[in-house]
Amino acid sequence: MDEIISKFNIHSESLLERYVEIDAFSQGKHPNFTLEVTSRNMGKHDLWISATASLLGLNLVTTDADFDHLAHDFVQLHKFTPQELILKNNL
Repeated sequence: MDEIISKFNIHSESLLERYVEIDAFSQGKHPNFTLEVTSRNMGKHDLWISATASLLGLNLVTTDADFDHLAHDFVQLHKFTPQELILKNNL
């Protein structure tokens, strides 16, 4: 994994720290951020996705609400319905 991550010019320690930070925030246990909604358990894959997008400053595109609570503090979120994506791809 370190070899793959290194190709994106990030360090696995930084990625792991962001993963832990987002997980703590999602659980309502982050010391510097207040979760404005009920705490939630994020899936481990979603944590890796959001940590990577957050660390690299990438836009996170999704069709579900799993990342909504991260939109203001951790990621730039772009949410579409599956139907919107189908229509955009058919144009």
